[in-house]
Amino acid sequence: MNRTEIGNRLREIRESKNLSRGGVATKVGIGTTTLQQWEIGGREASIETIEKLAKLYNVSPQYLIFGDTESQPPQQLAPDSEAVNDDEYVHIPAFDIAVSAGHGMFNDGTIKPNKYLAFRRHWVQARGLTVKCLAVLFTEGDSMIPTIPENAAIVINRERNQALDGKVYVIRIDDRLYVKRTQWIPTGGLRLISDNKAYDSFDISKQDMQANDIEICGQVIHASYDLPD
Repeated sequence: MNRTEIGNRLREIRESKNLSRGGVATKVGIGTTTLQQWEIGGREASIETIEKLAKLYNVSPQYLIFGDTESQPPQQLAPDSEAVNDDEYVHIPAFDIAVSAGHGMFNDGTIKPNKYLAFRRHWVQARGLTVKCLAVLFTEGDSMIPTIPENAAIVINRERNQALDGKVYVIRIDDRLYVKRTQWIPTGGLRLISDNKAYDSFDISKQDMQANDIEICGQVIHASYDLPD
């Protein structure tokens, strides 16, 4: 990593958001002098801290490290009548569905999108995604903090509907949708894990998975959110 270039980006984006060094340092849990050293390239920030700063600034860690503006998938609202893909943007359907609330069948087509969000085509292509297999949902609750905060817009890839250990998925159990990290257990069941340690994990047995109305709707591949005022 180039410390000077990263430092310049850290300073520029902080200033563009009208944030003080002291305010940022307090939010991230570091000293003001430490942040100053990072911004002038005197010291190298850890990856963990870069991720915290990226979350605070609402940009991707890749942008802070590499300066790749395409690694940030900018979003803009597009009404149904204007949801036409172009050379720069693709429009992904957004469903007015709060994950962890009862909203019935999601993947059967009975629920229609109420708007579209525009993402840079380059971002979609760089990740090898298929536009028609993507959907945007909205989180409710704090069970996946710090990975996914409350009221975040999450993009799911519906092609990835087979659970892998350690990945995050939207899962439907009966008429409720959950966003959880998954882990297969030796008995053949699936453990659903909340990243917020205040919440207990729970297991779905192999028998329940075969007998009950359970569906992996897709893997969560991106989350966007606003910082509190």
